[in-house]
Amino acid sequence: MKITRRADKINPNYIVDVSVDVHKETLYFFFVLCGREYSDTCPNRTAALEKRLRHYHAIVSEQGQKSLRILCEPTGQYQNKLMRTARRLGFLTSYVNAESVAKFRQIESNDMNKTDTKDPRVISSLGKLNKTIRFRLLDEDYLMLRKLHKIFDETDVSLTSIRCRISKLLLELFCDYSFESCFLYSRSGQALLQHYGCSPWRILADGFPGFCRTMKKTVPRIRTKTLERLWDDACSSVLNELPAGCIAIQENRLREYMEDYHRELGRKEETTRQMIEILKRLREKDPNIPPPTPQVLSEKNLARLLAETGPVHDFSHWRKLLRYAGMNIRMRQSGVYRGKNKLSKKGRPLLRKVLMQIVLPLVRKGYLYGEIYHRKKEQENRPGTMAMAIVARQFLRKFYGWYRSGREFDEQRFFTCESRYVKLAEAA
Repeated sequence: MKITRRADKINPNYIVDVSVDVHKETLYFFFVLCGREYSDTCPNRTAALEKRLRHYHAIVSEQGQKSLRILCEPTGQYQNKLMRTARRLGFLTSYVNAESVAKFRQIESNDMNKTDTKDPRVISSLGKLNKTIRFRLLDEDYLMLRKLHKIFDETDVSLTSIRCRISKLLLELFCDYSFESCFLYSRSGQALLQHYGCSPWRILADGFPGFCRTMKKTVPRIRTKTLERLWDDACSSVLNELPAGCIAIQENRLREYMEDYHRELGRKEETTRQMIEILKRLREKDPNIPPPTPQVLSEKNLARLLAETGPVHDFSHWRKLLRYAGMNIRMRQSGVYRGKNKLSKKGRPLLRKVLMQIVLPLVRKGYLYGEIYHRKKEQENRPGTMAMAIVARQFLRKFYGWYRSGREFDEQRFFTCESRYVKLAEAA
């Protein structure tokens, strides 16, 4: 016999659920009290929200109820005013899954119609069934860390976009440029951009001796073979003639792109520094946060991971953390039919992105997950993306146990189940 514990439900004798369908400009309210249904609309403005919630609280208090619970779907940022106002007034708050609302709508009304007045009733029904999601209020440090990580990710995406534009523009200006893209961001590449704007015509105009003197003056240790290769590329590129005006425009644009790149790079480095400072403060409050470990988890990646998970102690089980990340398994089985097991991908996409970036260097041969990853690929014939997903799931699960233990990283413990680890410790 299997016995599981059921989650406690909100006592309807003391708490009244107020379901809300949130839009950018308007909110649609619905709640049931003493056999009566109340429907209302309100502008999505903080002052109007506070007035309306106080009014509803007065109504339920007259009927002997103690408080309200506000239920709504997470709709980007539009629900934030409602939830923050409700928490400030001392009311309970919970989310309902938007996909659950869409699927339950047909059960509720027995049709496929969708209206602004129907959705609050559907949300109310889900609240009665206790199909709700916890509304987390992060403290200041975790909230700052999450906001900074959002800036970090936006900056990282912007840097990638700028580098792609630079590569495309360089192909037009210096068509036979034969170096890797990373060369342009080295000291030699920056000197080439500074003195010649990466223009092959300007390089040839200076002559080979002058070109070598200018480059070695800025980068003394640049190799002669590199200079000869750049000269040969320039000689080949000038055969593709371009008007002088077009060349000047491309040089200027390339210089602007490079300035944008360095500006974004500085912003990314400053954001990283701020995130690490906040992580140090969090570690003072919560000593269970693990220290950075070489070749496993850097200080920067640890800050990024905690920015997306929030306080790890909020999760009572590692399965809940996997579900929060959208790394839980979605299964499809019916009778003899067995579908493919896939990731649900219903949680935080940025958390999944961070996990993939953390485990990517760890799957190389000789590193932490190298053996597991290559066994999945070579012996079990798993696709690379599937093997990476398996490793990312395991890392998040192990990170949860690592946090709960409050100890430093132990590779032997990392890959050994608790019972076997205890036996090995006792034997030793």
